[in-house]
Amino acid sequence: GIEYQQTSEVVHSIKLITRVGCEKIIRYAFAYARANGRRHVTCMTKDNIMKHTDGLFHQVFNEIATEYPEITTDHYIIDIGSARLADDPGRFDVIVTMNLYGDIISDIAAEVAGSVGLCGSANIGDNFAMFEANHGSAPDISGLNLAKPSGLINAACLTS
Repeated sequence: GIEYQQTSEVVHSIKLITRVGCEKIIRYAFAYARANGRRHVTCMTKDNIMKHTDGLFHQVFNEIATEYPEITTDHYIIDIGSARLADDPGRFDVIVTMNLYGDIISDIAAEVAGSVGLCGSANIGDNFAMFEANHGSAPDISGLNLAKPSGLINAACLTS
């Protein structure tokens, strides 16, 4: 998004969503599901409140889902979807959502699996991919001899 500081007491944030961007990530989720024998894709948005931006994402999800009749789908509002993920992660197979929500639920899923520090992360593009520990570089523990390489090792395993 784009943020503006209008006055010392007023800030403004703009959420940008494009059809092209929605199509790209949603098609990737369905293609991933098909290629990996996954049978279900869940969309998570907040389109009950953000009717235009999140609504577009949900609409594109529904349109693309028709191209994958062998894959079942559902949709959750992001807050209840996050709660369900924390309570029963096994109910989900592939989740597709927007960047901010994905960042939040990836930490929830990592914590449910054991720890944010254990999980690897993949940022996959058309020509390049970047793999890193889910928690990032953890500069707050730099020099304290506390870092564990598990997240980075698990990220490296995602490359295969």
